[in-house]
Amino acid sequence: MSHFRPTALQFLAELAAHNDRDWFGEHRKTYEQEVRDPFKLFVGDLIAACTEREAAFADVEPKHCIFRINRDTRFSKDKQPYKTHLSAGIAPGGKKSGDPGLYVHFDAERLMIGGGAYWVEKDDLYVLREHIAAQPEDFNALVAAPAFREAYGEILGAKNVRIPKEFRAAAEICPYILNKQFFYMAELPATQVLKPNFLDVVMQYFDAAAEVRQFLRAGLQAG
Repeated sequence: MSHFRPTALQFLAELAAHNDRDWFGEHRKTYEQEVRDPFKLFVGDLIAACTEREAAFADVEPKHCIFRINRDTRFSKDKQPYKTHLSAGIAPGGKKSGDPGLYVHFDAERLMIGGGAYWVEKDDLYVLREHIAAQPEDFNALVAAPAFREAYGEILGAKNVRIPKEFRAAAEICPYILNKQFFYMAELPATQVLKPNFLDVVMQYFDAAAEVRQFLRAGLQAG
C-alpha cells in the first residue's frame, strides 16, 4: 500500500517556492489531505512495526513523534514560517525523549532515515562514554557490521578535541568516544516515499541499526 501520492511531494516543492502564510492558507486543504493526514497514518504504521520488534514502542502515538511543520522563527534570521519537509522521531517516550529510536524526514527531493543519540546532555554523555570505554572493541564491531555499514556507513556527530583523561586509552581503540553526538543517517531519493514498499524500506534501515541502537540505549540508561 502506498501511503503517499505524488501530490505530497508536489506540495512540498511548491511550499519551498512559496513559503508564506498566504500561500499556505490557500493550499491548506491540500496539505491536510495529501500531506499531514497520510504522514500521520504512515507514522502510526511505523510505530506498529517498531512495536513488533521492540515492545518499548507500544505506548507511543503519532502525536508524540511528529514534528510540527511550523517553524519557530523567534530567534532565527530566517523568518520563513514553514519547514519544507516532514519529519518524525519515533522512540519510546516520543520525539523529545532522547532515546535512540527511528528518525524519518523527507522533502521534495530527498528522504532521510536514521536514528541514534543526537541531543546528549553533559551528564548523559559522560555515562555513555563510560559505557563505550568499558567495551570499545565491541562498539567498533557493531559499527563495522556489514548491515550497519551498508545502510549508514558510520556514526556521525560533532566531536570533542579533548576528553577527560579517563577516556583517552579507550579513544585509542575507539575514536567514536570523542563524539558529542552519536547518530547515523541514510539518504535516498524522495520518490522512495511513493512506492508501495516504503514502510518495508524504512524498517530495513531500522533493523540494520538494531544492535547499535541497543548499545547506545543501554549506555544512556546506565546513568
